[in-house]
Amino acid sequence: MKTFVTTGCAQFGHAEFTLTFRKDPPVPGLENTLLGYFEASVSAGKRFKAGETVQLGWATLRLTQRTDGTLGVLEPDLAHELKWVEGVDQSLVETWRQKEVLSSLGLLECADFPRQALHAVVCTQAFDTPSKMLGRTDAHGQTDSGWFVGCFDDDHDHQREDALTVMPLVEIATRAPLLTQFFALPAGTDLVIAPGGIQVFIDGEAREPRSGSYLEALAHPR
Repeated sequence: MKTFVTTGCAQFGHAEFTLTFRKDPPVPGLENTLLGYFEASVSAGKRFKAGETVQLGWATLRLTQRTDGTLGVLEPDLAHELKWVEGVDQSLVETWRQKEVLSSLGLLECADFPRQALHAVVCTQAFDTPSKMLGRTDAHGQTDSGWFVGCFDDDHDHQREDALTVMPLVEIATRAPLLTQFFALPAGTDLVIAPGGIQVFIDGEAREPRSGSYLEALAHPR
């Protein structure tokens, strides 16, 4: 376990924040995004208190009062519904990956982070096949993310209601973690994810990831 603590909040009469990593951060400096957010917000006059939530990319975090006087940060345990654990490992890594995918495609300014609780339409065979198709349209309603996840089985008609279901993105993240990193791509995105690689289409046109980028390595494994 490793912890990082803000240092610029006490001068404004505000408790410092403690970020807990259950494992060493996989990306150097990963903690700085959230530490910087808290310090900048406090210096601008914002006050935080235990029990309130903070949105980080697509992840919802909750603040808690620690015995050392600082505010700790909880994230949802995706494997256990309604369970919160102290730590930011999963949320920071997922947000980092989502930003890397966007940056790889030159779409960072088009980021559209959905909340974990929003829903997607999912083919009932999507989790049973190695290849998947994903598409995002404009959301239809406040609980809709705009995402669709389907299979490539020609005999499975996605136009039939009994071939589809609706589930929250957080459940998809639990059952198919690889898909989570694409959820911040904007409406107009289509993806083909197969064992041999990943194809991305933006508004119907193929989009190649930048050479040497995170997604280029992911899409064209050597």
